[in-house]
Amino acid sequence: WDNESIQLAQSWIPRETVIFASDVRINFDKFRNCMTATVISKTIITTNPETAEANVLFSFIKDSAFSGALHDKMDEQSKDSFNLETIVDVYTVEQLKEKALQSEGKLEPVYGIIYGYISTLDIDDNASKVIRNRCSICRFIVSEVSNTCTFCSDISSDSQSTFASFDILVDVTDHTGTLFSCYLSDCVAEETLGCTVHEFLALAEDKKTALKWQLLLERSKVYFKVTLAPSWRTGLKVTVLSCKLADPREASQSLLGKE
Repeated sequence: WDNESIQLAQSWIPRETVIFASDVRINFDKFRNCMTATVISKTIITTNPETAEANVLFSFIKDSAFSGALHDKMDEQSKDSFNLETIVDVYTVEQLKEKALQSEGKLEPVYGIIYGYISTLDIDDNASKVIRNRCSICRFIVSEVSNTCTFCSDISSDSQSTFASFDILVDVTDHTGTLFSCYLSDCVAEETLGCTVHEFLALAEDKKTALKWQLLLERSKVYFKVTLAPSWRTGLKVTVLSCKLADPREASQSLLGKE
């Protein structure tokens, strides 16, 4: 991709931008295990074209957001959407990566447990990097400048509201490797950190650092959901469903393969 195309692509917003592309090269990408499109000299890209098809597509996405047909990563983590007691399979990071590589691009969501530790948790650097505003109606991230939702823009502003939510990327590591950029969000993040968003914002910087080191590099029992995400650098989307300090005996028995 040339610099101009790269800069254009960086302005695209998932689920908000409609793209019309002509004369692109389609190849199979062995690394991502899927078909990918590449810009060539003849490629023409139009963002949000004024066509009937583009309007229908955008309306479909917008309506799906209202009806709940599309589930944002926050919805996946809501307390009522899963039962931790049903998750019993224990993996190492290496085993999980091997399972994904052997899936041939058809990996169904994998739920499991890893006894590891959080090796990256940047919560004391900049609050804006770990807290985002979301629309109370469709739960999508809203514009930081206007604080309004693109999907719900046709609704009276009096009826709109937003709420602050944790949106943290963490690395989870065990003795076999690391899962990078795992999602720790919403109520799961609040339970893991032991505080609400508003309580977190009220903490002094040294208190945020102290909170980080209560979790960082401590052996934890991490419940997770993994799906294939070919467009991601890691190829996997890992969502943390629960993260609590592990019982040392339970963790040791698991690592030894005992009941």
